[in-house]
Amino acid sequence: MDKRAKVCLIIGGILLLVGIGGFALGVSQFDDIEDAQPDFVLEEVTNGTLIIEDEDGQGEVGFVFFVKGEFVNEFNASDNKWDHCETTNVTVIEKPDLVRAEWSSEGYSLEGDFYYEVEPHLGCWSGDEETTNQVFYHENDSFIKLGRACYGCGAGVFTFESNQPVFVLNEGDWSEAGTPIAILVLGFISGFGSLCCGIIFLIVGTILVFTLKDEDVQPMMMNQDGQFVIQQSTSSTSQVTQSTPSDTVVEPYSFPSTGGTELETKEE
Repeated sequence: MDKRAKVCLIIGGILLLVGIGGFALGVSQFDDIEDAQPDFVLEEVTNGTLIIEDEDGQGEVGFVFFVKGEFVNEFNASDNKWDHCETTNVTVIEKPDLVRAEWSSEGYSLEGDFYYEVEPHLGCWSGDEETTNQVFYHENDSFIKLGRACYGCGAGVFTFESNQPVFVLNEGDWSEAGTPIAILVLGFISGFGSLCCGIIFLIVGTILVFTLKDEDVQPMMMNQDGQFVIQQSTSSTSQVTQSTPSDTVVEPYSFPSTGGTELETKEE
């Protein structure tokens, strides 16, 4: 198999495994998301007492209050205020001390008391009733946001009372629910991308397997004449003649003639 084809197949296989792992990670978060969905710590109550632990000592984001109803402004349309805010009052009876952490500096003036808050602004301003300042609980239209209390509070006891039934959510539980969702999204995005790239590499590698030929190394051998012969797959062979020095005829060495021979001839 050609090396280029092998590389493509190996890369494709690795990316395919990474993609499968990403999808598996995303799927594993479904149960965690269901478990992490925060529930109301108090439901349909007119008073209540809650304990704030504040394990890290940096203060807590407090509690969010919801009521059953709809976002309407009919009670006094001229004041641009949601009706459920005008008819519901929450009073804080007891609260822990505030923790002067940097993250909660915007809430120092609130002093941990209850305040109306419908995103993205403080207060209960109705604004554009079609698009803004409407927050539901779990996208459930029957629970609409009223406000918040004990923003920046440290460890201690929080007690309140209300003139209308309210539903209370621990904002810390709400924040923690976002982690499994983020992991799920990241897992599916990375898994999908890796799967696509892996499949592309596998397809390219498969094509290369059938289109590229191996570069065969042809063996060479020496014949009796000292020449190198390349053995090919075909019946014909090509010879590579090794250049050798030109042949030199070596004659026997003869000593130079001397005058002794001539003297002997004359004597005879």
